[in-house]
Amino acid sequence: MLIGELSKATGLSKDTIRFYEKMGLISGGDRPAGSRLYKEYSPEVVERLMMISRGKGLGFTLQEIRQLLNEWGGGNMPKQEQIATIERKVVEIGHKMQQLAEIKAYLLEKLNLLQQDRNANV
Repeated sequence: MLIGELSKATGLSKDTIRFYEKMGLISGGDRPAGSRLYKEYSPEVVERLMMISRGKGLGFTLQEIRQLLNEWGGGNMPKQEQIATIERKVVEIGHKMQQLAEIKAYLLEKLNLLQQDRNANV
């Protein structure tokens, strides 16, 4: 499939797809069409891009995602390193959850004050 089709299938922009390819997260083959070369991607790239998107959503960096896809996916990452990577992410997620809880408490306090002020002025 061509990059436009890949973009539609994944919801990612063409620029994002090109960036991921430049970073080595995905690859496509060249397909000649007249005097031009087009990138053609296999159906497996759709799944790989979806995994990248999920990984980013979970807080993994692109470097970590590349490592996981290339080494872990290929069975080259030792189990102890897999465990350490997951444990590190669990700790990071815990910190982010704590920060989000603090922001939520702050916003709820501000909302309460604003609502009290509005009710007092009515």
